[in-house]
Amino acid sequence: MKRPIRRLAFFGYLGSGNIGNDATLETVLGWLNSHHPQVEICCISIAPAGVTAKYGIPSVPMTWHSPYHRARGVTEAFAKLFGRLVDIARSYTLAGSVDAVIVPGMGVLEDSLRVRPWGLPFSLFLMAAACRLRRRPFVLLDIGAEYAVNRLTRRLNVATVKRAAHVSYRDLASAAAMARAGARAPEAIAPDLVFAHPVSKLTAPEPGRLVVGVMAYYGPADDPVRGAAVRRTYVATMAEALTRLTDRGDRIVLVSGDGVDIDVAHEIRAAVFAQRPMLRARAIVVREFTTFTELTEEMMRAEVVVASRFHNLICALRLARPTVSVGYARKNRHLMQALSLDEYCQEIGQLDGDLLVTQIQSARENGQRLSTCIRRVTSEYADKVESLLERVSEETLGLPIPLSRTTDLPDELELPGEVDAWHGS
Repeated sequence: MKRPIRRLAFFGYLGSGNIGNDATLETVLGWLNSHHPQVEICCISIAPAGVTAKYGIPSVPMTWHSPYHRARGVTEAFAKLFGRLVDIARSYTLAGSVDAVIVPGMGVLEDSLRVRPWGLPFSLFLMAAACRLRRRPFVLLDIGAEYAVNRLTRRLNVATVKRAAHVSYRDLASAAAMARAGARAPEAIAPDLVFAHPVSKLTAPEPGRLVVGVMAYYGPADDPVRGAAVRRTYVATMAEALTRLTDRGDRIVLVSGDGVDIDVAHEIRAAVFAQRPMLRARAIVVREFTTFTELTEEMMRAEVVVASRFHNLICALRLARPTVSVGYARKNRHLMQALSLDEYCQEIGQLDGDLLVTQIQSARENGQRLSTCIRRVTSEYADKVESLLERVSEETLGLPIPLSRTTDLPDELELPGEVDAWHGS
């Protein structure tokens, strides 16, 4: 008989300024509050103060050694090592203080942007192992994953999946990557959780309004020092393309998907005005948002969206806006390919300004067709996410069945042939 769930903890990089990560939490938190208000919620987060301030729920740090307070040299190395030893006991204690731990979406098993084995992969493994020892469900809910190049990271990820009571992925590519690494098959594959994030109101798009999601990109290693030239090239290329679009009369809104992106937005705007000093101030503006709802309301007004951050891309697509992806990881292209939008993709590290202008113009000219195509594919995504939440709450957490149900997910998951073929390779 399942242990009754009275207190549940969310786990992950939450509350630190990444709008997409927080949106995954908001989706699951809202669903639980609506269907199971009796469950007490807390959080184990990289930024506990941010989570508590934003959502009013108790939160504690993921790690004893904070990544935001760094010393130098030997002192920092000792602090990290000591902190990791302390985290072994902390994870055991934290797992025992709740009835279940959920990792709500996010690309927690991805290998992009400076993933180190002793960072998030080790933290996830510790919590998964602690939950197994304390007989608490550890749920990897609709997460993103990649095949980790680093062998230790790969082994930690596989070990984490092995110890989870439930594993679901947000796309087939994630499932295939983990099968290739040797992980067990997931319980389900469903669209990203954020496709079920509530939309409060609908606003018609405005002709000529281009919303551009920018990113502080320093290359795959995400090193601000070694990747400074990568960032400068990106800013210059994006600014040159947007300058040409302002010449055509477009009104451009620069937005971020993480707090670290806002400086890049201002740099791009300044670079545009350096090329066109007489340009009207309203021709290109920067809007800083802290919530996914605010970002959604802005993208609703867009005739065309350009997105780099993954959940900025999802934000645009769930609104059926004609969208161009300037992605930093394979997941962007995988999502666009699922919607037959591969011709509207670029890689941020090889951004081609001329092609970007062409893609934006094509998206504008074919806007109605693209919106119809996107809406046709994504129209059931929210229902599929809710079905996944119902399934996990009932089968894994032992919560009562909600009074209203959407379409059930299949009892057995059929994975593509290549997933099984890669299993254990």
